[in-house]
Amino acid sequence: MNITRKHFAAVSFLLAVTALEPLAILAATPATRSQTVPDTSQQQLRQAEKMAAEGREAMSDIVAAHQLLNKQHNSEARQYLDKARRLLSRLKSEITADRENTTGLIPIYTQLGVREGEKITEQIRQKVGLTHLDAIRGRHKKVVKSLENMGVELQYNFVDLPVAPTLEKVESALTSLGEKNIHEASEILSGIGKSLVHDSILVNAKKHEPAS
Repeated sequence: MNITRKHFAAVSFLLAVTALEPLAILAATPATRSQTVPDTSQQQLRQAEKMAAEGREAMSDIVAAHQLLNKQHNSEARQYLDKARRLLSRLKSEITADRENTTGLIPIYTQLGVREGEKITEQIRQKVGLTHLDAIRGRHKKVVKSLENMGVELQYNFVDLPVAPTLEKVESALTSLGEKNIHEASEILSGIGKSLVHDSILVNAKKHEPAS
C-alpha cells in the first residue's frame, strides 16, 4: 500500500462534483457502460448512481454550510443544511427499503488506478466495467475479488457515506444553529468528514525497483 498516487494513472472518467472529486470506476464512456453491464442490472445501476450523486451533493452542502458558518453567514448556512437534510432523509428512506443494503452506507467516490506502464488490454477493460455495479453499490470485497482475478496491479479507492449518522449530525447542527450556538454547530459539521468510511486497496501488488 505504500505506492504513491503519482505512479498510478486513473483508468476512470471524472465526474463533476464536490470537493471529494469523485471518480467512477468504469474506464469507459456511458455508452460503453451499457455494453458491459447486463440489461437486468441497468435499473439498479441508475438507482445506485442517483443515490451516489445525492450523497455527494449532500456532502457538498455540508461543506458549504460549514464554510459559511465560519464566515458568520448563518442564514445562508441554514439553507444549505436544510437542503442536505432533505437529501439525506430521502437517502435514508431508500436505504431502508433496500434489503441488500445492510450497512447503511452508500459509496460517494470510487476510483480504480493502474500503475503507469502497465498494459491494460481491452478484455481487462471490459472486466473492469463489469465491476462497476458492485462498486457503486458498495460491494467492495466482491470488487477486490474480481480485480484479483485479472492479474494486473491495480489500486482501488473508495469513500462511503454513513447516511443515518450523517443525517443525525446535520439535524443536531440545525438545532444548535436555531439555539444561536454557532460554535457548537460548526464543531458538529467539522466532524462529519471524519465519519466517512474510506480505504485504498492495492491489488496484485508486485515488487518494484526504487526510482533512481
